[in-house]
Amino acid sequence: MLVDSFGRNITYLRISVTDRCNLRCRYCMPQGGISYKVPAEILSFEEICRIARAASCLGVRKLRITGGEPLVRKDLSLLVRELRSIREIDEIALTTNGIYLSEYARELKEAGLDRVNVSLDSLVEDKFEKITRGGKLASVLKGIDALFAARLAPVRINTVLLKGFNDDEIMSFAQLTRTDPIDARFIEHMPTRLGHGACGDDQFFSAREAKEICGRLGRLIPVDRGSRSTARAYRIDGFYGTVGFISPITEPFCRSCDKLRLTSDGVLKSCLHLPHGIDIKEAMRGGATDEDLGRLIEKAVASKPRAHNLLTMPLGRNSENFSMCQIGG
Repeated sequence: MLVDSFGRNITYLRISVTDRCNLRCRYCMPQGGISYKVPAEILSFEEICRIARAASCLGVRKLRITGGEPLVRKDLSLLVRELRSIREIDEIALTTNGIYLSEYARELKEAGLDRVNVSLDSLVEDKFEKITRGGKLASVLKGIDALFAARLAPVRINTVLLKGFNDDEIMSFAQLTRTDPIDARFIEHMPTRLGHGACGDDQFFSAREAKEICGRLGRLIPVDRGSRSTARAYRIDGFYGTVGFISPITEPFCRSCDKLRLTSDGVLKSCLHLPHGIDIKEAMRGGATDEDLGRLIEKAVASKPRAHNLLTMPLGRNSENFSMCQIGG
């Protein structure tokens, strides 16, 4: 069992399979993009599986595949299938921008994928194209339909709240849950300097405000997702799906955090906002045994801080110089 120095049981590993993305979201990337790692620096599927097995032997039970955009990584279903063979793993999930889902949803389900989160910040075509710098909303909506067809439901839709951009769409996202198995989740924006110029302090919109707007549609009935859930979930009275609110800035959930992150170039990070990590790839390529990998994972857990270092307000003063593509969303 992995327990950090604050008594938190670590059971969840987020695995970034690439730092590349087919979109250029304004709050994530600078206009000119970022410098990508060369292929030799990126973990192979075999290396990812070896790390996942080592983590599972220590108590990790849930995996999430992220990027960048994970579906730009060729043959991702092969990785899912191999991870599914690890008997200790209870759940494998995927976070994606949805552009390629219509092509891959069925084979991912057949490979053993359990659940999908789709990042979607606008339901208006021209606004979606603006925030993503060229993405096509129709492709994402087609991908969501493909998830239902593949029986990968309920579908979670993650929306980053941006005042003056999509706060007028909160009701529209909540309405998606009226008749379909959709979990609409509203997430407070966490600033980083690489994306900060396009989405600054004046665009911060709290999850509490989003909850108040959703409440106009009906009584919010709490849904128990367990003490470790990052989202406070509710079902609007009479609706089929749920709405959820994730508040890393105004109501941090660090005390229940059970996550480790593995970057695409093989660094284990115990917190998204921790400036350093443990280079497990270097150790593995240098001949580390499985026992050595286990000790490095335990070392990463031991370094997990009590809480992230973002200030509540103002947001910009403590933003950090990385893109989410480089860490894993």
